[in-house]
Amino acid sequence: MASLDRIRTHGFRRWYERQLIECHAWLVSWFLGLIALVSGIEVAGQGGASRMSGALLLLGGLAVTLYSWKRYRLLLEIAERLGEAAVCPRCQAYGKFKVQSSGPAPLPDGGDPALENHGGGVWLHVQCRQCGDEWMIK
Repeated sequence: MASLDRIRTHGFRRWYERQLIECHAWLVSWFLGLIALVSGIEVAGQGGASRMSGALLLLGGLAVTLYSWKRYRLLLEIAERLGEAAVCPRCQAYGKFKVQSSGPAPLPDGGDPALENHGGGVWLHVQCRQCGDEWMIK
């Protein structure tokens, strides 16, 4: 998984920042799709030859709106779930860890079903850079 490799090479904080930027770019795409959808309704309502182009604009805007919203929510949920657990349990350092192992598959103990449905079961086994404590981020 490319995201896990980026966490390993560039660090969690940089990955988290980039994830939120990408997330909000999808939110902007959603908004632009919504504008296209409403414009399609307006153009289709004028009648005549523009009815077909309005319908196409409406359908295109609807497709962009639905896909962008789904992507936005998925990326934000994964970033927030991993971000909430990125605090060392011992020294409370945020995002200062080395990734020992990771995987997109569910953990043997079951894992979190919501994350498995929305993030492919992403988990990280990490070690704190400050105190050396190890924990699982799922």
